[in-house]
Amino acid sequence: MESEELLKDLLAIPRSAAFNRVRYIGQLMDETEQTEFIKGLFAKAVESREAKNPEVLFDFLETWEEKGMAAAAERARAPFELGAAPWSPLNAPINKAKVALVTTGGFYVTGDEPFITDGPENKGDHSYRVIPRTTPADKLEVSHLHYDLSGPKEDRNCVFPIDRAEDLVKDGVIGSLADTYYSFMGFIMNPELLAEETAPKVARLLKADGVDAVVLTAT
Repeated sequence: MESEELLKDLLAIPRSAAFNRVRYIGQLMDETEQTEFIKGLFAKAVESREAKNPEVLFDFLETWEEKGMAAAAERARAPFELGAAPWSPLNAPINKAKVALVTTGGFYVTGDEPFITDGPENKGDHSYRVIPRTTPADKLEVSHLHYDLSGPKEDRNCVFPIDRAEDLVKDGVIGSLADTYYSFMGFIMNPELLAEETAPKVARLLKADGVDAVVLTAT
């Protein structure tokens, strides 16, 4: 079997964290690098089994994850100069401020359209989803292939702290919360579309809602 076919079979395994970590090898690396990975994977699997030490295999996967992430980061480099962000002072004490949450964790409300996690050209999705503040935990789903979803599926607050924000209001730490939050899916290979279209639109919506501060949570 050719290394490319074998790699596709490996990555077709149910999306465990281990194989999610090396998915960029099949997308962004050439045949030589893919072959090197396959050979190393089998060698480390044998070594790990004989040594009864799974860390041998985990370390190997982590090394290749870093290579894949570096390749993805290079591909996603913004094709424009971002420039300096304007200074935006908080105009109210935080215990009186209206705060909104924005996440790149790929959350969406059940029944809404999921994010395009890769797409036919592996360019991801620069769109956003509206998340009402009162959305129950069992009505909030996650669409993302680029981080381990076991945590947020068990407790959304580890990525999207909706319930913890409510606690902060009750404790008087922050003044109030916006009725509407916003969610992005952080795998965006066309960042210019985010910078020119969706991010400014969400910023305008937040401003129109009278939001004083935004907590942006990433993965």
